[in-house]
Amino acid sequence: MEKLTRKYGRQSTARAALEEFLDEQWWGVLNVGAVARPNGKVRPLAVPTLYVRHEDRILIHGSTGAGALGVKGKGAQVAFCVTAMDALVVAHSTFDSSVHYRSAVLYGEAEPAGREDREALLERFSELLIPGRTAEVRAMLPKEIAATNVISLPIVDGDWVYKVNGGPVDEPDEETTAWAGIVPFSVTYGAPQRAEWSTAELPESVRAMVAAGGA
Repeated sequence: MEKLTRKYGRQSTARAALEEFLDEQWWGVLNVGAVARPNGKVRPLAVPTLYVRHEDRILIHGSTGAGALGVKGKGAQVAFCVTAMDALVVAHSTFDSSVHYRSAVLYGEAEPAGREDREALLERFSELLIPGRTAEVRAMLPKEIAATNVISLPIVDGDWVYKVNGGPVDEPDEETTAWAGIVPFSVTYGAPQRAEWSTAELPESVRAMVAAGGA
């Protein structure tokens, strides 16, 4: 994997730990090199996007009209970033205060999926996000599959960095009467809110997802 240039103790080299972290998160940022924008300017591109890990790769999907999320053709070099904040570290001074976080950056070649693979990958994407949901709704229509692109980013050993910043609050090297401690930060599911036009009961897939999320 890539090596940190400072604070080496924050790097985790365990592939299993990386995969566990990626499975817990849904949101990341796809970073692509200089890309010609619709206004004619050439700029770096960063795309916040939903993702899932499927075995040894990251799957990202979006509209085919979005220029494959800025990645056109096989072999585009990208970086994909995922971050989770776990707590505020309130130290005895603002300078020493920080956050507990986990973050991963994966580097590699983005591989747009072929038309023949999209349906299976999109179904897998949905099942990883909300297990059981595809069995509760109609199948995707051919025109919907054609309008949706899927990008695959292989997770290659040597091409990722996983950082974890945790632990206790450092003891100050000066006299202080200030409070110091850790304030945990968490994200959970709230109570599902049925759409006004829907008359269906809460489905098992959503019920199980919310229960697993600790709501």
